Amino acid sequence: MSTTTPRTPTTPSPAPNIVLIFMDDMGYGDLSCTGSSLIRTPRMDSVAEQGITFTQMYSAAPTCTPSRAALLTGRYAQRVGLPRVIFPEEPEGLSHEEVTFAEMLGQQGYACGAFGKWHLGARREHSPLRHGFDRFVGLPYSNDMHPVVLHVDDEVEEDVDQSTLTRRYTDEAMDFIDEHREGPFLVYLPHTMPHIPLHVEEGFRGTSAAGTYGDVIECLDHHVGRLLDHLEDRGLAENTLVMITSDNGPWFEGSTGGLRGRKIDTYEGGIRMPFLARWPARIDAGSVCTTPACFIDLMPTLATLTGADCPEDRPLDGVDITDCLLGGEVPERPLFFFSHWHLNAVRRGRWKLHVDRFPTKDLRELPQLFDLEADPGENYNLASLYPQVLDELHRCVEDFGAEISAQQGQAEQRARA
Repeated sequence: MSTTTPRTPTTPSPAPNIVLIFMDDMGYGDLSCTGSSLIRTPRMDSVAEQGITFTQMYSAAPTCTPSRAALLTGRYAQRVGLPRVIFPEEPEGLSHEEVTFAEMLGQQGYACGAFGKWHLGARREHSPLRHGFDRFVGLPYSNDMHPVVLHVDDEVEEDVDQSTLTRRYTDEAMDFIDEHREGPFLVYLPHTMPHIPLHVEEGFRGTSAAGTYGDVIECLDHHVGRLLDHLEDRGLAENTLVMITSDNGPWFEGSTGGLRGRKIDTYEGGIRMPFLARWPARIDAGSVCTTPACFIDLMPTLATLTGADCPEDRPLDGVDITDCLLGGEVPERPLFFFSHWHLNAVRRGRWKLHVDRFPTKDLRELPQLFDLEADPGENYNLASLYPQVLDELHRCVEDFGAEISAQQGQAEQRARA
């Protein structure tokens, strides 16, 4: 639910420009506005102050590749065939058969640029340029994988100073905005940081009370501010939807805000993300949405906001959450959380059921049923108290798991044919 009344504009707003800032391994509690007392993030906080905070936004996966695959396609990564992290030497990548939100928006006349980490395949056919983006400057995979190279469209730079990447991505995004300021445009800005190894530009080293990790977040915040100021200076802020989030929970450092688990886990700390959005033309300042939502929802939502058409020849898992953005709610539906091909957990309404913990092999105390409204830290298993809820969610897991398994089997048959 939201704490504000939905805004009803007197005249329709034109389709917004879209800026999606996507951090790498930033935790739910790493921003001042989400509870950090050690890290200063005034510019990201300003997006919350001037827009909306989603308190229960989920990644569709607790690791890099499947999270991004789901974000871009509106489909669980298991449908897309990218259920795990892929490495530079591997042939896997985002299939040409998938439709990304960039391809969808391109049909509406949007110029689409990607600036940052891709991690959906390192081969030429997997490039953002083959998936609806007109411009790409960034790393093809995580910064702890080798070789570390920077792609500038189809060219490759091998001498990469990672301490300059946050600034460079932001500069490239601002240049793209200037080039397409007559709009509409989509800027997808998936930063390399704060994924390890941590790198930060000189002016931010040693400035945070949270060590190098805090330095990195405060550097990111500074460059978010530069981008926000750029939109303001160009007269574009009013009708630009800016969204800020992260791909999955924190890894070795960073705060989950007290939630259980971290990156790789399908407990809340691995999948519940900070999510801030600002669109002055439509979103009321200081709004808060407590409705559970997921990255898979962005594609159908962007379709509604821009008048685009989602692909109808395949199952989409996301739902349109425009009403949530504008102060309303969407109907309750289940959200599923996988690790690799394992369906670990499902959330529906206040309840979350864990049936597996892959990649760990410790299955003690399963199934675990948590009331996330009363116990967001997932501390107390209520399976013995609510057998009917347990049975209903078990059936939900079984039915959806069977659907995904059937699709996987069909894909394997086609591959062998």
